[in-house]
Amino acid sequence: MASDRDDRRAAATALASLQRLADLGPALVLPAHGPLPAHPDAALQAAFRRAKRLVDDPDGAVWYGARRVFAYALMIYDGIPAEDLDQYLRARAWFTDAAQLLRLSQDDLASELVRSMTSSSAIVITDGKVRAAAPHTPVDQRTLNIPCPKGWT
Repeated sequence: MASDRDDRRAAATALASLQRLADLGPALVLPAHGPLPAHPDAALQAAFRRAKRLVDDPDGAVWYGARRVFAYALMIYDGIPAEDLDQYLRARAWFTDAAQLLRLSQDDLASELVRSMTSSSAIVITDGKVRAAAPHTPVDQRTLNIPCPKGWT
């Protein structure tokens, strides 16, 4: 795991990069997801403010990351059976790392993750499956069984 000093340096680099982008005054910003922003300057400043909040609140950044990774996993797998959720989470490095960084037991992290995401309507539990509530297209499960190219491992 990276040291706290490395984390702060990486965060400072990310913030400086966002500021450099904003200083260029781009006429167009192409985001990794979502619609094209109508006002690039405002979009970059909003991104800077969000990133700054995460830098200023390391625990909040870990929670944010855990919620995003979990939500994306639910989208990719078209939900996870509720009875398999604990086993699924405990087998994930991101979950183990988040519990350690947040100084929580894995049981407490799992409970709070599901509770907070259910109460915010980010996830729903239907037909015995925990699913992401956001509109999404699940990944064709056959593609998840294709091995990575040899050069990627």
